[in-house]
Amino acid sequence: MDIREKKMLEEVALRNAVVQFRRENLVKTKVASTPEVGLFWCDVSGNMFSHAVPLPLAEEYGDFKILDKAHIDVWDNAVHSNPKWKGLEYEDIPRGRVVYMIDPKKPEFIVYLPKVLMKFKNKIMARFNLPVGHVRFDTSDEHYQMAASMVGARG
Repeated sequence: MDIREKKMLEEVALRNAVVQFRRENLVKTKVASTPEVGLFWCDVSGNMFSHAVPLPLAEEYGDFKILDKAHIDVWDNAVHSNPKWKGLEYEDIPRGRVVYMIDPKKPEFIVYLPKVLMKFKNKIMARFNLPVGHVRFDTSDEHYQMAASMVGARG
């Protein structure tokens, strides 16, 4: 199979997965919402800011579909929406990212986040319209970890 055929099969698999996810969301939430990928911050009080794009419009990055922005790129918008974050750096608030793994056999969303945000996983799933049963939470990525002293002081 050449590269064009592989890409075409991946596109068809993605379209089929989006249809499946919308159906599953309709059953679970009564809304046929399209899943999104993106980034977010959530302070210890549960105040959240996110920046996302619907899965079909996401950028391809290797074996993933992602939002093509970094946290630092949208930090000013986050502060504007959450004024109590003014004066903080983008790394001072617990943050994470939602990506989609392109795998026709096992389509899956991966949410990278620090352990402190696991208590907000339902909020994160709802914000990004993630289909139950197709999400993996990963707290092992050092990029999203925070010093314990910083976690309690924010929010």
